[in-house]
Amino acid sequence: MVGALIALGLVSSISAMTWIGPRVTMTMGEDTPLLRLFSRKSKQGVPAIAIIFQLLVSNLLLLTQSFEAVLDYIQFSITFCSFFAVLGVIKMRMTHPQLARPYRAWGYPLTPLIFLGVTLFMMYYLVVNRPLQSLAGFATMLAGLLLYYMSRVTIPASDASEKVA
Repeated sequence: MVGALIALGLVSSISAMTWIGPRVTMTMGEDTPLLRLFSRKSKQGVPAIAIIFQLLVSNLLLLTQSFEAVLDYIQFSITFCSFFAVLGVIKMRMTHPQLARPYRAWGYPLTPLIFLGVTLFMMYYLVVNRPLQSLAGFATMLAGLLLYYMSRVTIPASDASEKVA
């Protein structure tokens, strides 16, 4: 019974990620010149190249690693990003207190600090117990940063001024 509920939950999550993932990649292609290939859409507006890319990456991961290893890799990557997103909220509130706050964080600053503590423990646990998957997740984040900075350096001056405007 529990296994069936977990499977049902996984199916809905996988369905959502299959739908959202390529569109995130497509939007990154629209914003980042080095990833412009992914911004292409079919006549029906489907991000076909981004879908094929996601399919290839997913299959590569699943064919070269166990399902558990892939989940650990993804968990570390998502936890890492979540940690820094919440840390960014705290930093922005401290460094730019004058900015409008249209959304209030419930229990701030206690709830974000609890979240950071739990997330830090989860990352520590993964690094200690799944070092290879954690290192792969961290390497993926570094590759993303490298791509981001390479893209910023290679943007012509006219494109950069258009982005600011």
